[in-house]
Amino acid sequence: MGNRRLQLSRIQQVLDHVHHNLDKPLAVPELAELCGLSRWQFNRIFTHQTGLSLGRYVRELRLSQAAEMLLFTNQRLIDIALACGFSCDISFSRSFKQHFGCAPVKYRQRGLPCLLKTPMSCHPDLLPPESLRSRVPGIRLDFKPTFTVAGVAGLVSGLFSDRPDFNEKLPLLWRQFSSTNYGAAGQSRIGVLDIARGSDETFTYLAGTEVQEQPETDTLNCITVPARNYVVIAFHGPLASLAEILKWFFQAWLPNSGCEALHAYDLEIYPPGLIPSAPHVSMEYWIPVKLCRPMISWDAPNC
Repeated sequence: MGNRRLQLSRIQQVLDHVHHNLDKPLAVPELAELCGLSRWQFNRIFTHQTGLSLGRYVRELRLSQAAEMLLFTNQRLIDIALACGFSCDISFSRSFKQHFGCAPVKYRQRGLPCLLKTPMSCHPDLLPPESLRSRVPGIRLDFKPTFTVAGVAGLVSGLFSDRPDFNEKLPLLWRQFSSTNYGAAGQSRIGVLDIARGSDETFTYLAGTEVQEQPETDTLNCITVPARNYVVIAFHGPLASLAEILKWFFQAWLPNSGCEALHAYDLEIYPPGLIPSAPHVSMEYWIPVKLCRPMISWDAPNC
């Protein structure tokens, strides 16, 4: 236990240094020396604790910082590029387009915080339970435009209720939806948690799929979800363990994130062919948020 805490402390020292020095060179030998490890030890421990190589983590964080600066400042492209550790605006624009799918100018014009990597922490209180850590490969800030979901709805007692029953009721709702044979083959499945009109304890859950227009049938319910910013948790594992990840997220991660959760529609997005009882399910949980401050440290006016 003591050795693990020492490893976490050393990696946190590196993460703090990285988060405040994204405009400077960040090489493995120097960072390994910073926390008193050999290069081989550093690479092994950093990847084990974060799930990423140092190079990939720094690149994604630099690009996310640049995206935030595009949205929250009027700085020139070259100044943003240099502030985020890129040698010139050409290499910055190339990397930005590869990661975000559009040029920096287009991203700024769109004005939506999409695909932003959130800074990691190795503080013990801010980490998911160790047994579940491998099931959260990433958390990001993203945006989803208005869309409509049609499906089967039911009342559910949620994570923070006295008697949660979602582990029993959700598979039943999904089986009911599957029996309707509605939706195109290969289409993603979307669960909508109507926190907007319910509460954190009891709410309506809609198991369904996205539609372009409301179906003309009385057997399905519809919810139109407005355009919002979301924090997205990528998850992989048995669905029964998702509840523990969400408890950690709301109690530890969110209060330190710079985001405020909204009482709106939470989303569960599953790939086609959903089998809720499968031992490994890959899905994303989307929490609607208001961005109260930049998620990465940089000089900017308060919002």
